[in-house]
Amino acid sequence: MNGALMTVAWLTWRQLFARRRAWLAVAIVVLPFLLTFFYRFASEDREGDRLVFLMNLNRDLILGVLLPITAVIFGTTAFGGEVEDGTLIYLLVRPVPRWQVVLVKFAVAALVSAVIVAASVLLAWFALRNAELPPAFAKGFVTATLVGAVLYCGIFAYLGLVTRRGLVVGLIYTIVFENILARNLPGVKFLSVREYAISLAQWAGGDAVKWPAPGVPMTTVWVAGSIILAIALAATMRRLGRYEMAERL
Repeated sequence: MNGALMTVAWLTWRQLFARRRAWLAVAIVVLPFLLTFFYRFASEDREGDRLVFLMNLNRDLILGVLLPITAVIFGTTAFGGEVEDGTLIYLLVRPVPRWQVVLVKFAVAALVSAVIVAASVLLAWFALRNAELPPAFAKGFVTATLVGAVLYCGIFAYLGLVTRRGLVVGLIYTIVFENILARNLPGVKFLSVREYAISLAQWAGGDAVKWPAPGVPMTTVWVAGSIILAIALAATMRRLGRYEMAERL
């Protein structure tokens, strides 16, 4: 990576953790651990209970809430902060192709989101680990968070570039589409990143992760997920390519 791209990556990193977002990241990492900590010391430790508790925690809280919230915060901020304060024009005068700017910013946002949510998975697993929760269990959910963060950040980076209300739009998308429509309409789940993440957790975790209901087929996850990501990145590159500095002057 040349010096100009390193500068873009550094500026993006600094933008992501401005305005106390570092404390929000810490809270996201610690919350599942605290819940498992209280569960461990406040409930009877019957056989199978830990597995059920942690399965529900990972599926409903981490994959269903924390993953999309983390991605929408950091994904929209990748461009949104510079669009909001008008400093994007100074970035675009650097000798870096705009498509590379998109890829670098997307990569930084996806990496940050993935690490934060994966850490929350690992801490919760560590707090309750025993023979019922082998390493394959954590592997399944970590894989799901990594891929889910990549897909979500691809979508939310575009929102952060096209509108100053990207965070609000992203939260509405997360609540309405991912947590209401995808859960209740069978056809919609085939376009849901959350459902992809759930299927990935079962696929990567093997026998350690099992759901009572079938998820999205893995062929659909890989094909549809790749298409969604490609469309999101292409749309972001197109929008940034047509971004005129005069728009913000």
